[in-house]
Amino acid sequence: MGAGSGAGATVSEVRRARVFQFLVVAFRGEVMNDAADLSLIASSALPAAFTFLFQRLQTALERRRSARTEQPEHAPDVPAELVGSLQLPLTVDEDELADHAPVLEALALGLRRYDREPHLVTAHDADLMQALGKVREGLERVYGQRFTFQGETRQSSGPLSVQHYDTVTGEVIGMEAGQAILGAATSTIRAGSVEAGGRVVGMKAPIIDGRS
Repeated sequence: MGAGSGAGATVSEVRRARVFQFLVVAFRGEVMNDAADLSLIASSALPAAFTFLFQRLQTALERRRSARTEQPEHAPDVPAELVGSLQLPLTVDEDELADHAPVLEALALGLRRYDREPHLVTAHDADLMQALGKVREGLERVYGQRFTFQGETRQSSGPLSVQHYDTVTGEVIGMEAGQAILGAATSTIRAGSVEAGGRVVGMKAPIIDGRS
């Protein structure tokens, strides 16, 4: 695909387009987790899923460039094809965004072609499906929310927390809120060992709806 590599493209855009092509090829050898696998999404839901994920991708990257990641986002246009309930407002995990930004920037550039020409968004485009799956995988870590669409058998959309520790010596809380954690919330904490006095809490809030 030549997104960003036509006439008038900057050197930076051409480089990112080449990175996008390299990433798509590299992804083909990976075993996909459920976040990166969009193979079960209903064909009728794919255009809305693309629009939602691409908008979230663009918003997250633009907020990082302007150093506004600490502020909650304006309420997004949530498509009817999204299954479950999101915890709003959406907020960005700055550390996760910094970790994923180089790959997400390259993917964003490569996906601009599909944003400009929506008729190209089809499940028959293997490169698109792999790239969009990796975008969702990254965005779920960045926003701490699961984005699930019609046709998929994975858990519904909602708050998501995944943490890994070698050793826990104090208190670790996967997800905490002063009022409520809503939606199909999931908290996963993996620790090699929990020392004396250590404590692992999956979720902590006065109201927890749809926990797992």
